[in-house]
Amino acid sequence: MACRGSGQVISNLGGTPSKLTCPWCAGSGQRVAGVDAQARWLEQDANADSAGDSDAASAGSPDTPAA
Repeated sequence: MACRGSGQVISNLGGTPSKLTCPWCAGSGQRVAGVDAQARWLEQDANADSAGDSDAASAGSPDTPAA
C-alpha cells in the first residue's frame, strides 16, 4: 500500500508535491479489499473524455450552417 498506513500519499502531479487521500485505503490506513486504485484513474479519464466529446457535439459542427 502506497501510504504505509498513514492514509495519505504525496503526489507530484503538476510539479508541486501535495498530500492526497490514499486511493488504496480511502484514508483509513487499512487496505480496502477489491480496490484497484489505478483503474479509477482510467475510469475518470474516460468519463472526462466522453464529457468533452458531448460538449463538442452539442456545440455543432463547423460545417453546419447556423440557424
